[in-house]
Amino acid sequence: MIEAMKEALQAILAPQIEALRGDMRALEAKLEARIDVLAGRIDGLDDKIDAIDAKWMARFDAIDMKMESSRREFSAEVRRIEETLSADFVRFEKVCDLHISILEKKTT
Repeated sequence: MIEAMKEALQAILAPQIEALRGDMRALEAKLEARIDVLAGRIDGLDDKIDAIDAKWMARFDAIDMKMESSRREFSAEVRRIEETLSADFVRFEKVCDLHISILEKKTT
């Protein structure tokens, strides 16, 4: 009798358990498909971010190059002005020395 009950329960429950397993497999497949779609979207976003990053890095590199060029031009201009002023100061010192010398001779 117990054996008959086991068989009856198995006959009733086995198809339901198998159906549940099938439903679980179907849900798992749907979930995996959605995960794959999401992963694809994430990969697409990652590619877009990489493209934007490359674009900005190119712009920053161009700005760096312009700034370096401007810095070199500025440094060259400062050197040119320093050399001009230095030469002017040397001439001024010579003129001053000459005038001082003349004044000293007049006062002595």
